[in-house]
Amino acid sequence: MRESVKGNENFIKKIVKTDEFGVLIPLIGIILITGILRPTFLAPNNFGAMFTQIPFIALTALGAGFPLMVGHVDISTGKVAGFAGIIMSSLVVSRGMNIWLAILISLAAALVVGLVNGILVVRMGISDFVATMGTLYVVGGLRYLFIQGYQFSLNTPEGKGLIEAFDKRYLGMPLPFWLMLVIFAAAYVVIKKTIWGRHLLATGDNREVAILAGIKVDRMKITAYLLSALLAGVAGILLTLDVGIGLPETGDGWEFRAIAGCVVGGISLSGGKGSPVGILIGITLIFVAENAIIFLGCPGTMKTAVQGLLMAVAVLCDVYRQKKKIPA
Repeated sequence: MRESVKGNENFIKKIVKTDEFGVLIPLIGIILITGILRPTFLAPNNFGAMFTQIPFIALTALGAGFPLMVGHVDISTGKVAGFAGIIMSSLVVSRGMNIWLAILISLAAALVVGLVNGILVVRMGISDFVATMGTLYVVGGLRYLFIQGYQFSLNTPEGKGLIEAFDKRYLGMPLPFWLMLVIFAAAYVVIKKTIWGRHLLATGDNREVAILAGIKVDRMKITAYLLSALLAGVAGILLTLDVGIGLPETGDGWEFRAIAGCVVGGISLSGGKGSPVGILIGITLIFVAENAIIFLGCPGTMKTAVQGLLMAVAVLCDVYRQKKKIPA
Protein backbone atom coordinates (compact mmCIF):
# COMPACT_ATOMS: atom_id res chain seq x y z
CA MET A 1 0.00 0.00 0.00
CA ARG A 2 2.78 2.40 0.95
CA GLU A 3 4.68 1.54 -2.23
CA SER A 4 1.56 2.30 -4.28
CA VAL A 5 1.10 5.68 -2.59
CA LYS A 6 4.79 6.48 -3.00
CA GLY A 7 4.62 5.52 -6.68
CA ASN A 8 1.65 7.86 -7.20
CA GLU A 9 3.50 10.69 -5.44
CA ASN A 10 6.54 10.21 -7.68
CA PHE A 11 4.30 10.19 -10.76
CA ILE A 12 2.64 13.45 -9.68
CA LYS A 13 6.04 15.04 -8.99
CA LYS A 14 7.23 14.10 -12.49
CA ILE A 15 4.15 15.72 -14.04
CA VAL A 16 4.55 18.89 -11.97
CA LYS A 17 8.19 19.25 -13.06
CA THR A 18 7.40 19.02 -16.78
CA ASP A 19 7.42 22.10 -19.01
CA GLU A 20 3.91 21.23 -20.15
CA PHE A 21 2.58 21.57 -16.61
CA GLY A 22 4.28 24.95 -16.31
CA VAL A 23 2.35 26.19 -19.36
CA LEU A 24 -0.91 24.63 -18.16
CA ILE A 25 -0.96 26.69 -14.94
CA PRO A 26 -1.27 30.16 -16.59
CA LEU A 27 -3.78 28.72 -19.08
CA ILE A 28 -6.03 27.52 -16.26
CA GLY A 29 -5.46 30.80 -14.39
CA ILE A 30 -6.59 32.95 -17.35
CA ILE A 31 -9.66 30.76 -17.89
CA LEU A 32 -10.69 30.92 -14.23
CA ILE A 33 -10.08 34.68 -13.77
CA THR A 34 -11.85 35.63 -17.01
CA GLY A 35 -14.67 33.20 -16.23
CA ILE A 36 -15.21 34.83 -12.83
CA LEU A 37 -15.24 38.34 -14.29
CA ARG A 38 -17.22 37.39 -17.41
CA PRO A 39 -19.16 34.12 -16.87
CA THR A 40 -20.15 33.95 -20.55
CA PHE A 41 -16.48 33.34 -21.34
CA LEU A 42 -16.93 29.77 -20.07
CA ALA A 43 -19.80 29.05 -22.47
CA PRO A 44 -19.20 25.88 -24.56
CA ASN A 45 -19.95 27.84 -27.74
CA ASN A 46 -17.08 30.20 -27.01
CA PHE A 47 -14.56 27.41 -26.57
CA GLY A 48 -16.01 25.57 -29.56
CA ALA A 49 -15.42 28.66 -31.70
CA MET A 50 -11.83 28.93 -30.47
CA PHE A 51 -11.07 25.30 -31.21
CA THR A 52 -12.32 25.67 -34.78
CA GLN A 53 -9.58 28.28 -35.34
CA ILE A 54 -6.74 26.70 -33.37
CA PRO A 55 -5.90 23.66 -35.60
CA PHE A 56 -4.40 25.67 -38.47
CA ILE A 57 -2.05 27.78 -36.33
CA ALA A 58 -1.30 24.78 -34.11
CA LEU A 59 -0.14 22.63 -37.03
CA THR A 60 1.97 25.51 -38.33
CA ALA A 61 3.47 25.87 -34.85
CA LEU A 62 4.19 22.15 -34.66
CA GLY A 63 6.08 22.43 -37.93
CA ALA A 64 7.96 25.53 -36.79
CA GLY A 65 8.90 23.65 -33.64
CA PHE A 66 11.15 21.18 -35.48
CA PRO A 67 13.78 23.77 -36.58
CA LEU A 68 13.61 25.33 -33.10
CA MET A 69 14.36 21.94 -31.54
CA VAL A 70 17.59 21.71 -33.54
CA GLY A 71 18.59 25.27 -32.68
CA HIS A 72 17.29 27.11 -35.75
CA VAL A 73 14.25 29.16 -36.71
CA ASP A 74 11.87 29.17 -39.68
CA ILE A 75 9.83 32.34 -40.20
CA SER A 76 8.52 31.38 -43.66
CA THR A 77 5.84 28.96 -42.41
CA GLY A 78 2.84 31.28 -42.75
CA LYS A 79 3.56 32.11 -46.37
CA VAL A 80 4.26 28.44 -47.14
CA ALA A 81 0.81 27.60 -45.74
CA GLY A 82 -0.81 30.12 -48.07
CA PHE A 83 1.36 28.95 -50.96
CA ALA A 84 0.24 25.33 -50.58
CA GLY A 85 -3.40 26.30 -50.24
CA ILE A 86 -3.41 28.48 -53.33
CA ILE A 87 -1.56 25.89 -55.46
CA MET A 88 -4.05 23.19 -54.48
CA SER A 89 -7.11 25.33 -55.14
CA SER A 90 -5.75 26.70 -58.44
CA LEU A 91 -4.98 23.21 -59.78
CA VAL A 92 -8.49 22.03 -58.93
CA VAL A 93 -10.35 25.08 -60.23
CA SER A 94 -8.21 26.18 -63.19
CA ARG A 95 -6.91 22.79 -64.35
CA GLY A 96 -9.80 20.58 -63.29
CA MET A 97 -7.34 18.30 -61.53
CA ASN A 98 -8.39 15.60 -59.10
CA ILE A 99 -8.33 17.19 -55.65
CA TRP A 100 -6.23 14.44 -54.05
CA LEU A 101 -3.57 14.76 -56.75
CA ALA A 102 -3.66 18.55 -56.34
CA ILE A 103 -3.09 18.13 -52.58
CA LEU A 104 -0.07 15.89 -53.19
CA ILE A 105 1.43 18.38 -55.67
CA SER A 106 0.91 21.32 -53.29
CA LEU A 107 2.54 19.39 -50.43
CA ALA A 108 5.46 18.56 -52.74
CA ALA A 109 5.79 22.28 -53.51
CA ALA A 110 5.88 23.02 -49.77
CA LEU A 111 8.61 20.40 -49.33
CA VAL A 112 10.67 22.10 -52.04
CA VAL A 113 10.53 25.33 -50.03
CA GLY A 114 11.59 23.42 -46.91
CA LEU A 115 14.49 21.84 -48.81
CA VAL A 116 15.61 25.26 -50.06
CA ASN A 117 15.51 26.60 -46.50
CA GLY A 118 17.53 23.64 -45.25
CA ILE A 119 20.18 23.98 -47.95
CA LEU A 120 20.51 27.74 -47.45
CA VAL A 121 20.88 27.45 -43.67
CA VAL A 122 22.71 24.14 -43.22
CA ARG A 123 24.77 23.70 -46.38
CA MET A 124 25.46 27.32 -47.31
CA GLY A 125 25.73 28.66 -43.75
CA ILE A 126 23.33 31.58 -44.26
CA SER A 127 21.71 32.94 -41.11
CA ASP A 128 18.45 31.07 -40.51
CA PHE A 129 16.54 34.31 -39.94
CA VAL A 130 17.86 35.89 -43.15
CA ALA A 131 17.40 32.74 -45.27
CA THR A 132 13.83 32.04 -44.19
CA MET A 133 12.92 35.71 -44.42
CA GLY A 134 14.06 35.54 -48.04
CA THR A 135 11.86 32.52 -48.79
CA LEU A 136 9.03 34.21 -46.89
CA TYR A 137 9.01 37.09 -49.37
CA VAL A 138 9.63 34.91 -52.44
CA VAL A 139 6.90 32.40 -51.60
CA GLY A 140 4.60 35.20 -50.50
CA GLY A 141 4.94 36.76 -53.93
CA LEU A 142 4.59 33.47 -55.81
CA ARG A 143 1.12 32.96 -54.31
CA TYR A 144 -0.21 35.77 -56.49
CA LEU A 145 1.11 34.23 -59.74
CA PHE A 146 -1.60 31.58 -59.49
CA ILE A 147 -4.42 34.07 -59.00
CA GLN A 148 -6.67 34.83 -61.97
CA GLY A 149 -9.17 36.66 -59.80
CA TYR A 150 -9.39 37.32 -56.11
CA GLN A 151 -10.15 33.75 -55.04
CA PHE A 152 -10.74 30.16 -56.13
CA SER A 153 -14.04 28.59 -55.11
CA LEU A 154 -13.69 24.85 -54.51
CA ASN A 155 -17.40 24.16 -55.06
CA THR A 156 -16.53 22.28 -58.25
CA PRO A 157 -17.18 18.62 -59.14
CA GLU A 158 -13.52 17.86 -58.40
CA GLY A 159 -13.56 19.35 -54.91
CA LYS A 160 -17.17 19.34 -53.78
CA GLY A 161 -17.09 15.93 -52.06
CA LEU A 162 -14.15 16.82 -49.84
CA ILE A 163 -15.58 20.26 -49.10
CA GLU A 164 -18.80 18.63 -47.93
CA ALA A 165 -16.78 16.41 -45.56
CA PHE A 166 -15.19 19.52 -44.07
CA ASP A 167 -18.60 21.17 -43.65
CA LYS A 168 -19.79 18.42 -41.30
CA ARG A 169 -19.25 18.14 -37.54
CA TYR A 170 -17.90 15.02 -35.91
CA LEU A 171 -18.71 14.64 -32.19
CA GLY A 172 -19.44 18.36 -32.20
CA MET A 173 -16.10 19.45 -33.70
CA PRO A 174 -14.96 20.06 -37.30
CA LEU A 175 -12.69 17.64 -39.15
CA PRO A 176 -9.52 19.82 -38.89
CA PHE A 177 -9.72 19.60 -35.09
CA TRP A 178 -9.59 15.78 -35.13
CA LEU A 179 -6.89 15.71 -37.80
CA MET A 180 -4.85 18.09 -35.63
CA LEU A 181 -5.13 15.75 -32.63
CA VAL A 182 -4.04 12.75 -34.72
CA ILE A 183 -1.02 14.60 -36.14
CA PHE A 184 0.01 15.91 -32.72
CA ALA A 185 -0.32 12.43 -31.20
CA ALA A 186 1.86 10.98 -33.97
CA ALA A 187 4.44 13.77 -33.51
CA TYR A 188 4.53 13.13 -29.74
CA VAL A 189 5.25 9.43 -30.27
CA VAL A 190 7.96 10.18 -32.85
CA ILE A 191 9.72 12.85 -30.76
CA LYS A 192 9.40 11.28 -27.32
CA LYS A 193 9.40 7.54 -28.03
CA THR A 194 11.70 6.91 -30.99
CA ILE A 195 15.44 6.96 -31.60
CA TRP A 196 14.93 9.53 -34.36
CA GLY A 197 13.24 11.85 -31.85
CA ARG A 198 16.11 11.50 -29.40
CA HIS A 199 18.57 12.25 -32.20
CA LEU A 200 16.53 15.34 -33.13
CA LEU A 201 16.70 16.76 -29.60
CA ALA A 202 20.35 15.74 -29.20
CA THR A 203 21.20 17.68 -32.37
CA GLY A 204 19.85 20.87 -30.83
CA ASP A 205 21.20 20.21 -27.36
CA ASN A 206 24.88 19.79 -28.25
CA ARG A 207 26.05 19.57 -31.86
CA GLU A 208 29.56 18.32 -31.04
CA VAL A 209 28.35 15.54 -28.75
CA ALA A 210 25.71 14.55 -31.31
CA ILE A 211 28.38 14.23 -34.03
CA LEU A 212 30.54 12.10 -31.72
CA ALA A 213 27.49 9.91 -31.09
CA GLY A 214 27.24 9.23 -34.83
CA ILE A 215 24.21 11.42 -35.47
CA LYS A 216 24.08 12.96 -38.95
CA VAL A 217 23.51 16.47 -37.66
CA ASP A 218 23.19 18.26 -41.00
CA ARG A 219 20.68 15.70 -42.25
CA MET A 220 18.61 16.11 -39.08
CA LYS A 221 18.53 19.88 -39.50
CA ILE A 222 17.47 19.71 -43.15
CA THR A 223 14.78 17.19 -42.20
CA ALA A 224 13.55 19.61 -39.54
CA TYR A 225 13.08 22.29 -42.21
CA LEU A 226 11.31 19.80 -44.47
CA LEU A 227 8.86 18.90 -41.68
CA SER A 228 8.33 22.57 -40.91
CA ALA A 229 7.31 23.32 -44.50
CA LEU A 230 5.26 20.11 -44.83
CA LEU A 231 3.14 20.81 -41.75
CA ALA A 232 2.70 24.45 -42.78
CA GLY A 233 1.47 23.17 -46.14
CA VAL A 234 -0.95 20.79 -44.41
CA ALA A 235 -2.29 23.68 -42.30
CA GLY A 236 -2.82 25.89 -45.36
CA ILE A 237 -4.57 23.13 -47.29
CA LEU A 238 -6.83 22.28 -44.35
CA LEU A 239 -7.91 25.91 -43.97
CA THR A 240 -8.55 26.22 -47.71
CA LEU A 241 -10.70 23.07 -47.63
CA ASP A 242 -12.45 24.26 -44.47
CA VAL A 243 -13.54 27.60 -45.95
CA GLY A 244 -13.94 26.18 -49.47
CA ILE A 245 -12.04 29.09 -51.00
CA GLY A 246 -8.41 29.52 -52.05
CA LEU A 247 -7.17 32.92 -50.91
CA PRO A 248 -3.61 34.21 -51.46
CA GLU A 249 -3.60 35.98 -48.08
CA THR A 250 -4.07 32.68 -46.23
CA GLY A 251 -1.27 32.27 -43.71
CA ASP A 252 -0.39 35.95 -43.36
CA GLY A 253 0.96 36.53 -39.86
CA TRP A 254 0.85 32.85 -38.90
CA GLU A 255 4.61 32.50 -38.63
CA PHE A 256 5.01 34.76 -35.61
CA ARG A 257 2.00 33.35 -33.77
CA ALA A 258 3.42 29.89 -34.45
CA ILE A 259 6.84 30.75 -33.04
CA ALA A 260 5.22 32.48 -30.06
CA GLY A 261 3.19 29.32 -29.39
CA CYS A 262 6.34 27.21 -29.56
CA VAL A 263 8.27 29.43 -27.15
CA VAL A 264 5.34 29.77 -24.76
CA GLY A 265 4.91 26.00 -25.02
CA GLY A 266 8.36 25.34 -23.62
CA ILE A 267 10.61 24.97 -26.67
CA SER A 268 14.04 26.36 -25.89
CA LEU A 269 15.38 28.92 -28.38
CA SER A 270 18.80 27.34 -27.97
CA GLY A 271 17.43 23.98 -29.11
CA GLY A 272 17.46 20.53 -27.57
CA LYS A 273 14.07 20.67 -25.92
CA GLY A 274 10.46 20.58 -27.02
CA SER A 275 7.19 18.69 -26.84
CA PRO A 276 4.15 18.63 -29.16
CA VAL A 277 1.92 18.67 -26.07
CA GLY A 278 3.64 21.85 -24.88
CA ILE A 279 3.22 23.45 -28.31
CA LEU A 280 -0.49 22.66 -28.35
CA ILE A 281 -0.95 24.08 -24.85
CA GLY A 282 1.12 27.14 -25.79
CA ILE A 283 -1.02 27.90 -28.86
CA THR A 284 -4.18 27.34 -26.82
CA LEU A 285 -2.87 29.72 -24.16
CA ILE A 286 -2.33 32.45 -26.78
CA PHE A 287 -5.81 31.99 -28.25
CA VAL A 288 -7.45 31.95 -24.81
CA ALA A 289 -5.55 35.08 -23.73
CA GLU A 290 -6.56 36.91 -26.92
CA ASN A 291 -10.17 35.83 -26.44
CA ALA A 292 -10.11 36.91 -22.79
CA ILE A 293 -9.03 40.41 -23.86
CA ILE A 294 -12.14 40.72 -26.02
CA PHE A 295 -14.43 39.50 -23.24
CA LEU A 296 -12.85 41.91 -20.75
CA GLY A 297 -13.62 44.83 -23.07
CA CYS A 298 -10.03 45.70 -23.94
CA PRO A 299 -9.17 47.05 -27.42
CA GLY A 300 -8.65 44.37 -30.05
CA THR A 301 -5.23 45.85 -30.81
CA MET A 302 -4.09 44.55 -27.42
CA LYS A 303 -3.97 41.01 -28.84
CA THR A 304 -0.58 41.62 -30.42
CA ALA A 305 0.70 43.06 -27.16
CA VAL A 306 -0.44 39.94 -25.32
CA GLN A 307 1.39 37.71 -27.82
CA GLY A 308 4.55 39.73 -27.26
CA LEU A 309 4.17 39.69 -23.48
CA LEU A 310 3.63 35.94 -23.31
CA MET A 311 6.58 35.33 -25.61
CA ALA A 312 8.83 37.70 -23.63
CA VAL A 313 7.98 35.98 -20.35
CA ALA A 314 8.60 32.55 -21.91
CA VAL A 315 11.99 33.67 -23.29
CA LEU A 316 13.01 35.09 -19.90
CA CYS A 317 12.05 31.80 -18.23
CA ASP A 318 14.07 29.88 -20.83
CA VAL A 319 17.11 32.12 -20.30
CA TYR A 320 16.78 31.61 -16.54
CA ARG A 321 16.67 27.83 -16.98
CA GLN A 322 19.70 27.90 -19.28
CA LYS A 323 21.72 29.86 -16.71
CA LYS A 324 20.84 27.34 -14.02
CA LYS A 325 22.35 24.50 -16.05
CA ILE A 326 25.61 23.16 -14.70
CA PRO A 327 28.37 23.63 -17.26
CA ALA A 328 29.70 20.36 -18.66
